[in-house]
Amino acid sequence: MGKYNSNKHDKQKNRAQAPPQAEQTNRGGGYLTWVVKNVGVALVVGFLLSRCLEVQQGYNWAYNSLLKGNMATIRANPNLTVAQKNEMKLGIDYAYLQFVRNATPEDAVILYPSVDDFFPEGVESPFKHGISNKMWGLRFLYPRKLVLPSEMETNRYAGDITHVAIVNGRGYERLNYEVDASVVHGVLPVKH
Repeated sequence: MGKYNSNKHDKQKNRAQAPPQAEQTNRGGGYLTWVVKNVGVALVVGFLLSRCLEVQQGYNWAYNSLLKGNMATIRANPNLTVAQKNEMKLGIDYAYLQFVRNATPEDAVILYPSVDDFFPEGVESPFKHGISNKMWGLRFLYPRKLVLPSEMETNRYAGDITHVAIVNGRGYERLNYEVDASVVHGVLPVKH
């Protein structure tokens, strides 16, 4: 085995016990250098962000239209609940999803309308395009599970459907019983 080097051990022991100020001084500059570096980085980041707002239309739109517009609405309506704010912003899409949420149990498996059901050709639909996206709908309906008509062969929950969502008078044909088709938008249970 090797010889014990007490000199090396003593240096490591002393270094471990050195006060924190001594280490900062050894690195050169200390607190003042840290402040100058951080201010410099903040100035560079601020400059880059301001250039992005000028040059990139997407950033410009997000800041000047979306962010400022939303903040103005929030300030004008400080006492609204989150649900009321969502309904103001998302309109009938949010109202419909809230209706489906309130009319179904949490463990429901819902046959969700297709894009063609939400936006039938030749018919003016009250919905916006976001609602036809399954993931967008799931954001508001979770923990319920959604199955699209195109997924009936592949989705593992297709055999467990408990409810059918009706939009624009479409979806009644997916029920296993006869219904008066006078309701334009709704959600109905599946009889097993």
